[in-house]
Amino acid sequence: MIDVHLYGKLRRFADNSDPKSQSVAPVQWQPEDTVAGIVERLCIPMAELGSNIFVNGRYANLESPVQDGDRLGLFPDDMQLLYKWYFDPRPGSGDPKGSKEAEK
Repeated sequence: MIDVHLYGKLRRFADNSDPKSQSVAPVQWQPEDTVAGIVERLCIPMAELGSNIFVNGRYANLESPVQDGDRLGLFPDDMQLLYKWYFDPRPGSGDPKGSKEAEK
């Protein structure tokens, strides 16, 4: 099972869209799953999905693989700059800018 945490206007794709609580959509994991596959199964329009995608707290993209038990965080297109400046934009990097890991 993959827990998909939805933020902003994407909350409506979870059973609980109350902004005062977490909006989590559990999705059954399938072999060879990627972020794009999960987004498609939740029927989230790609036009509404922003570039801020996280797998287990690490910056990811649509082609990133997901495994059983992962936590996926999806932010909408209108929440772009909120996180983009903080995280290292290199593919596969989830380290905050300025951290010792990001400086290596």
